[in-house]
Amino acid sequence: MLPTLRDVTAGLGLVIDRFEETRATDAESIGNGNWLGWTATGECLVIRRYHVLRTEADLAYESAVLQHLAAKGWTVPVPVAGPIRYDGRLWAATRFVPGKPHAAETAGQIEERGSILARLHADLRELELGQRQGFFQACDLDAMGAFQDWDSGVVALRIERPDLAGWAEAAMVEAKQLVAESNLSALPQSIVHGDFAEWNLHFTDGRPAGIIDFDLVHADSRAWEFVIARVHRSPGLLTGYQRTATELGIPLTEQELAAIDPLQRVFRVNMVMAELWSGPRTGRFDVPMIERQLARTGTPKP
Repeated sequence: MLPTLRDVTAGLGLVIDRFEETRATDAESIGNGNWLGWTATGECLVIRRYHVLRTEADLAYESAVLQHLAAKGWTVPVPVAGPIRYDGRLWAATRFVPGKPHAAETAGQIEERGSILARLHADLRELELGQRQGFFQACDLDAMGAFQDWDSGVVALRIERPDLAGWAEAAMVEAKQLVAESNLSALPQSIVHGDFAEWNLHFTDGRPAGIIDFDLVHADSRAWEFVIARVHRSPGLLTGYQRTATELGIPLTEQELAAIDPLQRVFRVNMVMAELWSGPRTGRFDVPMIERQLARTGTPKP
């Protein structure tokens, strides 16, 4: 991978003295890959290769969000060079965000994450970008399914596991009914981080140091943000959020709070959908993951 990284950074107009991989699996992944690179002056940058689905247009959206937040004083991975295309993939160099996530969040730290999310949402409310290209409201299962070749994925899965293919179809039908019954498509929309889990919030000496991984930033409901932030295992997230959001004048409404539970089931169908897209492209379905997610939709196995 080293020759490739040197070619990429040269194309980005950067001179990097040394590189360090962050994950051994990144080199062959169709998803995002990140490598650390140090300049002669000792500055550390992240050399990022983007998911195969990323385009210049949707990276421009992500960059606009990051630039806006940086101007507000947030420490985020703002692009410093690129993006460029190399060997069919988009690459860029971004700011390195210091610190590390908490190894295991305490109750107080979970509430702190919620409070930070409220402040992040308050600053994002000022930004009007519309929807990101290639992204959809998560509960718009028709649009999500068309974009991720749901029907083709089900056909491919049926060859290997017809029982799971039938289960996936049943779960999709029930999820669409739930979206309609709970009127999830009518939820207020704003820009959301898209993956505000504990591993994407960095701390140094116990103090917030920055937020990483805006790869899924797009316009959606705040209720969806909480689903992706794994509120089901961190309920204190809502406590911290509501306390700070109330101070900022943007508390979650009863409609938004009521939407979280049904969106949890929609989330599980979205996870299956993502696997049905990636499986045919990588040559292997993650069958245990598909079974686990389908079981969590609450749809009985046919």
